[in-house]
Parts: sequence; C-alpha cells; structure tokens
Amino acid sequence: MKKDKGKTLAAIFILGVSVLAGCGTRAEDPGEPPAEVINGQSTNVENNSVQTGSSTNMEKTDNGDEILANAISVRIGREGIAEWNVDMYNNDESLTMLDYLSGSALLFPTYTYDEEGGFVAQGVRGSYTRDDEQTIADVKTGELYLFSGGQLRFYFKDIEGANITATPIGFYTDTEGLAEAVQEAYTSNLDDTWGVDVYFWITKTLE
Repeated sequence: MKKDKGKTLAAIFILGVSVLAGCGTRAEDPGEPPAEVINGQSTNVENNSVQTGSSTNMEKTDNGDEILANAISVRIGREGIAEWNVDMYNNDESLTMLDYLSGSALLFPTYTYDEEGGFVAQGVRGSYTRDDEQTIADVKTGELYLFSGGQLRFYFKDIEGANITATPIGFYTDTEGLAEAVQEAYTSNLDDTWGVDVYFWITKTLE
C-alpha cells in the first residue's frame, strides 16, 4: 500500500505539479516527492479566464503592441525569494497560457537548460495557433517565446543572430541579475531527483 501511494504521488507531481508543463520522460519511478512539492501547488483555478481587451493592465509598447502589464510574477529556483514581474503580449497564445494559471504560486519545472543558446525551455499544455508567429533576428535577455510544437523558451541572455521563428509571449520588466539567478538555480538543482534543470514559481497577478 505504501509503495502504491508513493507511485500515486509521483504521478501527481509529474502530471499536475506544473499547470503549464508537459510531462518529462523518466526511466524509473523517482519515488514520493517531498512535501513542499506536493503542497506547493494550488488546484483552485476557478474564474481565471482572461478575455482580450478586458484587463485594466492593458498598455502599449513603443511599437504599438498591446501588452498585459505585470501579468505574472515569477520566482526563479525552488528556494527563490526575489519576485520578477513579467508583461505578456495580448495575443491568443499568451491568453491561453494565462487561463492555466491562478493567483496562487504554481511550480513550473523546465527540463532543458541551454547555456550556449541562453535559454531554458519546456513543452506547455494547450492548443496554440501560429497566427502571431514572427521571425526574430536578435533575442534579448528576459524575453519569452512559444515555438511550434508548444515549446516555451525563456531567454536569460542576449543572443545576436538567433534568427528564431516563434510567437512572442512576454518579457521580464527588469533584467538586472536575471542571468545570474537562472544560472544559480540551475547549478543548485543539478542533483534534482526528477531531472528538472530549473524550477520556477509562477503566480498570475493580472487584475
């Protein structure tokens, strides 16, 4: 019975601890997750739907793009304390992601850390169009992009000549110390039981 309980809790972690994340493939059952992982999420996601144009946080960039200011706040690393604000673009892809989030901190694991490419990435749930896809020559620190196939990338470095084709999702409003925070979170998580490269705590703060 105890063994079955452990497997059940492990399944809950892999399938549900991150509201956005897709499942990572694991060769072995990692066992029961620690209590702070199991209790770190909220299942209360009622009334979270965000409709285009309904937010009081709507602003425009210098380029005329509509953004949802301070749509989410993020802590980097399982033990992260600092809060980072993220503005999100007012497009269907961003709104779909916001529908998965609540006002409680949700644990989001990323399974890809690319030091040379300057990003962390993870597949995300949801049905996404490619209507807002763009070709981006140079990527800036703090930017988030959704790629075809549902891979969400967060860039923690400036990458000149990246030449990516993806949908802009949003950007961190403050990038000072951002790269160092991601790198530190990665280093401190190298022995993670579930093979997670970097954990993020994500909270929807959109009004």
